[in-house]
Amino acid sequence: MTIKPILENWRGFLNESSLSRMHQHIMEHDCAILTAYRNDISDLSACTANTDKPEEGESNKSRNRDLKATLLAMGIGVTKVDGSYIEDFDTPKAVEVSEASLFCVNLKDDKNFAATIQRLGEKYCQDSVLIIPKGGQGAYLFGTNNAEFPGYGSKVSVGDVKFGEESEFMTKVRNRPFTFNESATLETYQNLSRNQRMAVKAIAREFLEEQKLVEAE
Repeated sequence: MTIKPILENWRGFLNESSLSRMHQHIMEHDCAILTAYRNDISDLSACTANTDKPEEGESNKSRNRDLKATLLAMGIGVTKVDGSYIEDFDTPKAVEVSEASLFCVNLKDDKNFAATIQRLGEKYCQDSVLIIPKGGQGAYLFGTNNAEFPGYGSKVSVGDVKFGEESEFMTKVRNRPFTFNESATLETYQNLSRNQRMAVKAIAREFLEEQKLVEAE
């Protein structure tokens, strides 16, 4: 069966300074976009055994906060982006989800960056994560749960990142718009206060320990 792509044009309309910063990040490092948001975080039907089950009273906002803390603790640069996507695309359960996504920059040029992002996508039961290789060529979606699209472990090319004359950040995909607006500042672990560093380390401790075990294999 032919897998149907989910998007027609993915665009982020950025002001000139934001566009310049994002362009620099993508030209210098591998990048990614992911989130912890789901339409219904209690619905585990598509999740894998590696998904963290939400605790009672836990919200998308608190899970995204924990995801951000984990990324920062690993030395990954993070900036918030407002976006939307289709969860359970091309199924009776399809729904458009508005989300606070995280644009991530591999500041340490860690060779395991993509694998780490993929594990985090699975941890938060995301249909997929978006990986943007250094230079913006060959961006792709990687499936991180058992949803029909793109499918667990499947890679779907979304083309190359292009910066146009109208301050647009775009990669060619099919079927539906996927928009982002970048916030002003890239947050890093180094820029946090001492108390903030302690907090993000505490939140991220379990995943960081799991990460060490995976890398040691």
